[in-house]
Amino acid sequence: MGQRSRGPLRLNLSVKAKSGLLPALVGLYRSLTMRRNLVAIALLPLSVFAVDEKPLLSAQSYEGGMRLHMQGTYLVADNNGDFQDAEVPTLPTSTSMEATIKYGMSENSDLEVSMPWIFRDKDWALLEGREKESYAGFDRVTLAAKIGIMKYPFGLIAGFDFPLGHAKVVGFDPDWGFFGGVWGGYRKANAWVDGFATWGVTPENAQGFKPGDRQVAVVNGGIQLEGGVAPQLGFSYSRKGLTQQDGKSKGSDWASLQVLPGAILELDEDWRLDLKVPTVLAGRNSFVSTGLSVHVIGNFEP
Repeated sequence: MGQRSRGPLRLNLSVKAKSGLLPALVGLYRSLTMRRNLVAIALLPLSVFAVDEKPLLSAQSYEGGMRLHMQGTYLVADNNGDFQDAEVPTLPTSTSMEATIKYGMSENSDLEVSMPWIFRDKDWALLEGREKESYAGFDRVTLAAKIGIMKYPFGLIAGFDFPLGHAKVVGFDPDWGFFGGVWGGYRKANAWVDGFATWGVTPENAQGFKPGDRQVAVVNGGIQLEGGVAPQLGFSYSRKGLTQQDGKSKGSDWASLQVLPGAILELDEDWRLDLKVPTVLAGRNSFVSTGLSVHVIGNFEP
C-alpha cells in the first residue's frame, strides 16, 4: 500500500492512474497479513449505535426517526495505529440508513430499537480484502432498554441483537448477541453533557465460531442557543476484540476514535434535525474516514 504519513491526519484524495495502482492492488490481495487485518475492518461500525446518549423519554411518549449516514475513507490505520494511503481507484464510500424508535415505558425506563441498512461500494469492499464488488443489506437489528436508577440522571443499559442481517454487512453469519452498559448525563442552564458505555458479546455458535467482544463509549455535549440552534461536540470510541474459532484466537482486533462535531436544529415543537460530521482521529486496523450524519427525529407525547 502507500507510504505512511508523517502527520496525524494527511488527507490524500488524489486519483492515481490505473497503471500505477495495479501493483499496489495486486500486493494488497497477495498480502495475507494485510488481508487478515482488513477483514477485521469489515466490522467497523458506521457511527450506528444500539442506543443513543440522550436522557430517558417521559412515560408513554415515543420518538421515531431516520438517520442517513454517508462517509468516505481516505486512509487506513494499520496494526500499529499508523496511517497509510487508501490505494484504490476512487474514494471508497459507505452509506447507511437507520430507522430509530424510542418508547418511554415508564418514568424510569425506555425501549430503543435500531434497524440499519448499509451500502458499501466496490472500493470499500476492496479495502476490506473482499472481491471488488459493491454490496448492501441490513445490519443486525438491536433492541435495548435504558433503566434509570431512582431519580438520578444515570442508569443501566441491557439489550440484544437479533440474528438477522446480511453476512457481509454484519461481518459473519448473523447470530444472537447481547450487550449491557451504563448511561448518564448532566444538565445546567442551557448546557448539557450525555454519554454511555456498553460491552457486547456474541456467544460461540455450533461451529465453534465466536466474534470478538465489542466495546463502545460515546460522550456528547452542547449548548442550547436562541432560535432553536444547539451546537454540539462529541467523541466516540469503538473496539472489537479477537475472533475465536474452537477456543483459539485469530485475526486482529480493531479500534477507532472519532470526533463528532455538529448541531441540533429545532424544526418545530415536535421535529428536530441532529447533524454530525463523524471524523476518525485515531485507530488500529480500521478505516480513517469522515462523513455526514443527518438524523430527522419526531417526538410524540401522549
